[in-house]
Amino acid sequence: MEVHSTFVTEDIIYAVDTSQNKIFSYDKESHELLQEIGTPDAPLFNEGYPFSPTHLAVDMRGNIYVRSSESSNGLIMLNRAGEFVTFFGANPLNVPLLDQIRSFFLTETQQQAMETVFPNIIADVSIDQKGFVYTVTSSLANGAIKKFNVAGTNYFPDNLLGEFNMESIWVGQQDSVYAVSSDGWIYEYDSQGQLLFVFGGNDVISSRFGILSRPTSIAATSENELIVVDQGAASLVKYERTRFTEAVHQAMSSYQQGEYRVSQELWEYTLNYNSVFDNARIGLGNAYLREGEAQLAYQEFMSAEFTPGISAAFWEIRQDWLSAHLNTLFVLMMVGLILWSLWRLVKKFSRRSISLTHKLQWLKKYKFVDNFLFIFEFHQAIFDGIYTIKRRKRVSVFFSMILFLLYIGLFLMYHQWTNVIFVADNPYLLYELATFIFVVLLWMVSNYLICSINDGEGTFLQSVNGTAYAMTPILFVFPVVILLSNGLTLEQSVFFYLPQAIAGLWVLFLQFFVIKDLHNYEVGETFTIIFKSIFTMLIIGLCVFVLYTLGSQLINFILDVITEVSAR
Repeated sequence: MEVHSTFVTEDIIYAVDTSQNKIFSYDKESHELLQEIGTPDAPLFNEGYPFSPTHLAVDMRGNIYVRSSESSNGLIMLNRAGEFVTFFGANPLNVPLLDQIRSFFLTETQQQAMETVFPNIIADVSIDQKGFVYTVTSSLANGAIKKFNVAGTNYFPDNLLGEFNMESIWVGQQDSVYAVSSDGWIYEYDSQGQLLFVFGGNDVISSRFGILSRPTSIAATSENELIVVDQGAASLVKYERTRFTEAVHQAMSSYQQGEYRVSQELWEYTLNYNSVFDNARIGLGNAYLREGEAQLAYQEFMSAEFTPGISAAFWEIRQDWLSAHLNTLFVLMMVGLILWSLWRLVKKFSRRSISLTHKLQWLKKYKFVDNFLFIFEFHQAIFDGIYTIKRRKRVSVFFSMILFLLYIGLFLMYHQWTNVIFVADNPYLLYELATFIFVVLLWMVSNYLICSINDGEGTFLQSVNGTAYAMTPILFVFPVVILLSNGLTLEQSVFFYLPQAIAGLWVLFLQFFVIKDLHNYEVGETFTIIFKSIFTMLIIGLCVFVLYTLGSQLINFILDVITEVSAR
């Protein structure tokens, strides 16, 4: 017998024998053999599906979750009697984008001849006292660890921080999740999948104390000691908690038990050790939130840049504000309703009902005002608006430049004044602004070049004016979105993202017909022109990148030569 792994319940010891591909169960007290589980008697396994168990976990109902070394469908779930139930917790199938595109152009025979893509195979399995099943996959970096309920729903975030080659997983006290990679790094997560600690390291030559060579398995004792099997050094390595680590776990435990004041004090204690420990800020924010101190919780979550916590605290702050100002808001709404009703009555019974547009006709003699009012006319009658840009030359390039400056201003406002719940502070704002300007310029140049060699009738300045007016939905939507975001939480995020999506689609719709009617193309020709323009953008962008790289190297070389000469 070659025992590869074991699992112990209150009454039974389970052992995996890799030499026979079997699972044996023994009585915990007498060590008497109770059961021998081999390949399940199910049609799938009778047809040759591999059953090569290496690890297992057993829940409180006696169901056995088996990790098989060749099972691409996830864990093999067996009932108490060893009968096959279903597959559990499989990793999603990730087909490379190139293969997905290529499959559209291949025949059925060619597709069958392609190399088959299988899901990533699970490396280890564990289970907690509540019945949640944990898996780790060594071939994944982000999202390598998953936490499943009995229905197979993953409760850990898909972008959970980790690394390749995670070999083993264990669930300890307070539902702390430990994982070790073959590179020697040990990761600890809380019950929500938030990374708490990373320690260890790889040391093949010097064998420094506490540094691992080739770890293969990890476990935790009831005394909260970590034990790692280091196959490379042929040893067991034991880790004990420091005072700081113990304080963190005590704070987590106190919070889970409802002792929020104690948890708050412990988190403050941990901040004395490490003032930039974000998990302490998050824990302190949660404790404040439970104590009804939403403003303090908001400040702690902001310090940790923890978006879900910021949203929860902001919801409480908003509720308090609405409760305090509900009467004022109701009075303002009633006054607004009365004024609107009076305006309707005056307009209905007035003998001289003159439209607002007619009253503003005299302002159109000013070119700037006329170009501004044309925005509304453009949206009321798109095709007439494009014809006006093309034939009547009503729109000036100067006003189009003003529109582009407004778009730049809205871009900056969007990143500076939008609620941090939706748009976090961006240290690369100027870089993204430059990218935005470059892409818009590149689009206008590329599109005009393609149109000019495909018998397009429009000029470059007309294309610039058309693009400027096609982007005007941004002026209508984004100021409202920016203002609205400061009263929303994550639960109402649809009211933040939906208007932006509609504005984006409306801009694309307008841009399509600007190209079509400005250059007198058919619908099919317009799609071809757009695809060619995008391809041209990529080519020009690649050339600019190459020139930028070569120019940077040339400048660095010249500076190095000047420095060398001046040093001599």
